[in-house]
Amino acid sequence: MNAPIERTEIYLSDTIYARLKAALTQLVAEPFEREGTDAETEVVRTLGEIGGVWPEFVRDDVESR
Repeated sequence: MNAPIERTEIYLSDTIYARLKAALTQLVAEPFEREGTDAETEVVRTLGEIGGVWPEFVRDDVESR
């Protein structure tokens, strides 16, 4: 079993936060399948590309490039 992870607060600029909120709101309002993807893929893409929010496990991929 994985050990609990301490929550980290993440503060985004007001502009990025507004863009992220709008994009995620649009995902909820539209059908989930878009351009051959699924809802989870779109949420992950939106969090990363708009908010710069990525899970820890992708850090190794980014640093190895």
